[in-house]
Amino acid sequence: MKFHGLFVGIDYYEAEFDRLRYAKRDATALGALFEDNLDGKATLLLDGDATKEKFVTELRNVAEASNGDEFVVIAFSGHGIVGGALAMHDTLPDSPAETSLSLDELAELTREIRARALLLVLDCCFSGHAADKVLRLPHDGFTSRNGSVSATHGLNELGRDGHVVITASGRGQEAFEEQSFRHGLLTHYLIQGLRGDPEVLDEGKVYILKLAHYVSKNVSSHRRDLPQRTQNPVIGGNSSNFFLPIFTPGPLYAATADANRPKPATAEISSLAEYKIPPRVVEAWCAHFDKLNQLQIDAINEGALLEGMNILVSAPTSAGKTMVGELSAMRAVAEGRRAVFLLPTRALVNEQYEKFQRIYEPLGIRVIRATGELRNQQPELLGGQYELAVLTYEKFAGLVPKRPDLLGAGVLVVDEIQSLTLPDRGPLLETLLTWLRVRDGSADTPQIVGLSAVLGKPNDLARWLRANLVTTTRRDVPLLEGVVGPNGRYRYRDQEGNESSEQLLEPDGSAEHASDDALVMRLVSKLVAKGQQIIVFRAKRSQARMLARNLARTLGLPAAGTTLEALPGGDGGRTTDQLRACLEGGVAFHIADLTTEERRALELSFGSPQSEVRVLVATTTLAQGINLPADTVVVCELEHPTTDNRPYSVSEYKNMAGRAGRTGRAKQGRAIILARGTADADRKWLQYIEAQPEDVRSALLEPSTDVRAVLLAALAEPAVLGGHRSGADIERFIAATFAAHRSRADGSPDPFPPAKIRRMVSDLVTAGFLKGAPNGPDELPSGLALTDLGALAVRSGLCVDSIAAVTEALTAVPADRINRATLICAAQLTAELDDVRFNRIGRTPYQEHARLAGRLKERGAAEPVLSRLMGAPSKSGVGIGRARRSLACLMWTEGVKLGDIERAISHQQTLTRREPPGPVQHAAQRAADVLATVVEIAFHVHPAADLGVLPDVLPAQLELGIVAGLVPIAWHTEVPLLRPVYLGLARAGLTSPAEILTADSELLLDCVGGDPERRRVVREAAVAAQEEADEGDLRDLLLSSDD
Repeated sequence: MKFHGLFVGIDYYEAEFDRLRYAKRDATALGALFEDNLDGKATLLLDGDATKEKFVTELRNVAEASNGDEFVVIAFSGHGIVGGALAMHDTLPDSPAETSLSLDELAELTREIRARALLLVLDCCFSGHAADKVLRLPHDGFTSRNGSVSATHGLNELGRDGHVVITASGRGQEAFEEQSFRHGLLTHYLIQGLRGDPEVLDEGKVYILKLAHYVSKNVSSHRRDLPQRTQNPVIGGNSSNFFLPIFTPGPLYAATADANRPKPATAEISSLAEYKIPPRVVEAWCAHFDKLNQLQIDAINEGALLEGMNILVSAPTSAGKTMVGELSAMRAVAEGRRAVFLLPTRALVNEQYEKFQRIYEPLGIRVIRATGELRNQQPELLGGQYELAVLTYEKFAGLVPKRPDLLGAGVLVVDEIQSLTLPDRGPLLETLLTWLRVRDGSADTPQIVGLSAVLGKPNDLARWLRANLVTTTRRDVPLLEGVVGPNGRYRYRDQEGNESSEQLLEPDGSAEHASDDALVMRLVSKLVAKGQQIIVFRAKRSQARMLARNLARTLGLPAAGTTLEALPGGDGGRTTDQLRACLEGGVAFHIADLTTEERRALELSFGSPQSEVRVLVATTTLAQGINLPADTVVVCELEHPTTDNRPYSVSEYKNMAGRAGRTGRAKQGRAIILARGTADADRKWLQYIEAQPEDVRSALLEPSTDVRAVLLAALAEPAVLGGHRSGADIERFIAATFAAHRSRADGSPDPFPPAKIRRMVSDLVTAGFLKGAPNGPDELPSGLALTDLGALAVRSGLCVDSIAAVTEALTAVPADRINRATLICAAQLTAELDDVRFNRIGRTPYQEHARLAGRLKERGAAEPVLSRLMGAPSKSGVGIGRARRSLACLMWTEGVKLGDIERAISHQQTLTRREPPGPVQHAAQRAADVLATVVEIAFHVHPAADLGVLPDVLPAQLELGIVAGLVPIAWHTEVPLLRPVYLGLARAGLTSPAEILTADSELLLDCVGGDPERRRVVREAAVAAQEEADEGDLRDLLLSSDD
């Protein structure tokens, strides 16, 4: 039978419409199947080819080629528009009537086609709901020539004249794509019917109307278990006697993705061979894991993870999400592409890096990390010398503006993607993902794999990411969650939602409160006596230390000797002394005041099956920063330690509770919230145990978020396609954000109206972040582009006000006064380094203000920076906090011991107190993160400034806490050396490679703690550093002789 076919599939639209996942696949598979089985040609219009003009032209070509004896098929898979129109690739949201194809226009064009029979398939919908395949655009312009604005009327018109019409859904319904089918529902059942499903066949024939009814029946019944996904196709036409043969796949269909879909994965890891995972990797996985769990199987089979589809996984802690990311990474590596893992914190990066090194390095897979720390592997990253890279969000987002080619990795795994909702990390992460959104459809766009804790209404985020959604609330190790009060009764709910209770403690009639430690002391004592390992979460650092100290004194546990030996010595401060005292009683605390090395030692010890640390008391940084489970988690407070006592969100609570239960080491985990009494227990039960996680919300919608940084990102290299920039880039980028997507989906007002954008752009031009020629009052400037300062703001991730504050301060400083103290103080002007823990003031704040200002002046801080840093004397503590952090950073880079730094920055009237003044190492490392930006600003305002080696060595000094002369040693050590080693060298006067090389061997051995291997590492580093310095001196000599 002769046929003409026109098959249209649009996943990617020119405007900022939600991308579809399988529309192009719908058209490709249908076209191949028809052309394999009928005599004729199938014309495909996919994505950019499917403009309104080309579609209309091809319809007219079909009309010209038809003589009345052929069978004609027209199939469209894409978005419909409210009121009755097809959204073409070039449909514009501000002029939909002119740029889309109305059903009335389609009816007129198909009426011109002379055919024996015509089948029109529209796998889209025309409802006003937030559907997969409908666009919510104004439809005032969709009045047809007969005055109708009804999509139903348009469909009726299409069903006349012997045409058979099948549309995906009825009035007010949505048309869905089914990720397990990799097709729209309508197209899937149409293909099944054409291929001879028994329900369709009538004496070996496929009658066209019977086929239509088969499709309608199966689509309608597909998800009857989910009323919100009801989809009832509409059928029109009366060509009852026309039939087709049973379609069999031919060579064209065999070349489609449908025909090459691998067999479904099973729990057996060996089943992954179907997906071309390298055999050596499969063998390594078999050695580390028994089987794939259901989440991982669903990600492969339902989510098309190993077929290159974007995927969003929403699942609890310990559900096996990381393995989903590893699966996609190894698929990319097998295809000769690279994989990038992004995580929110350095601690998580280091943890995953070490794990990936153990598993994949022996297989010949190069694993690198980049976090901004001294020993990161940024050169290898930029040089493409890796297969698997692990980075923080901030590091990757800072590199991409200069190197947008990094977005060409095979897969980008974004772990903890729920960070999108957080005010600190959310805007940066959303900017990074929006860069990917605006590049979607280009050849070098990576697969996105988002891994998240359980989310409320994750569909919106999945739709924005253009991802298949895979969700579960189940864990491999079941979790009991409940509340216990002073009566000792534990009311809990299991993983199936069943409620029960048990008498966990003997009732205590005393008026005790969870915050007074009495209840938690009794509870932990009972659980430890049963052999359990416990994490207790406290809201404040002081509460964590105090509880750990009291538990260590009363539990009677043996000392955690192995952990004590693993702690670094020689640089102890107050917190270190307190930690050691607690470890003597088998208890530890985990807070920000600890050094990086101390936290890592605790994490390794507590995570060991033979751990001597039986109780770990932590602030919520543990839940956010590292994967460290226990048998039972006890949550004492559920309010943030802020002035407004803001309650923890359900998601934050779930993150803490999820640490309970160890895969492979426990049958179940238990999370216990402490309550102050019956009423408090009932409130917490409703607010946290029975509550669902909050809906995903963009941090850009928070009033405190400065959206100006997003406007700058819109003009950065990753967002600019085609090499040109304009105000339209800003509008397009803002429309592509998750914030704008959510507002459109909710029908909310535009969060970024044009007038607001124009005002912010004007501010950025005035402040020197953007440049452009003025236009009319209602237009953005023409020729908009980033200035050097604007480009720096994008790369740094700092907010506009922070960049402006540092720029203003350094502009007022003479070039010859820019020194170490001035740069460190300037860094503390940034909002990102604010830390209220340093702001504590005593009875004499004005005296403390003057004392700290004097200490900073002594170290050479320039007056214009110092005056802005501290401001006028006040009781707010902000200026004092900045000064303390600045002084702490300076002393840290001078190689002063931590305890001495704490005494120097403490209020002089509180020196006898045991409360540390703030986390010194944490403050220094955060300053190191922004110092490179401060140095760039210094050169921006003083291009001729001579800073010598300061820009190179000062970040390393801040990170390691060492004098400048020992930085070359740190650069050349084959293994990291701890700060006490450098302090020992400095105390002995060995502050340069040359001095180390001439030092007595026994003296050097004493400096490094009596370890001969460490002495060898230091000597070899000194040799390499000295050779590098000598080469530099020789080059300088040769250059000067040329002059």
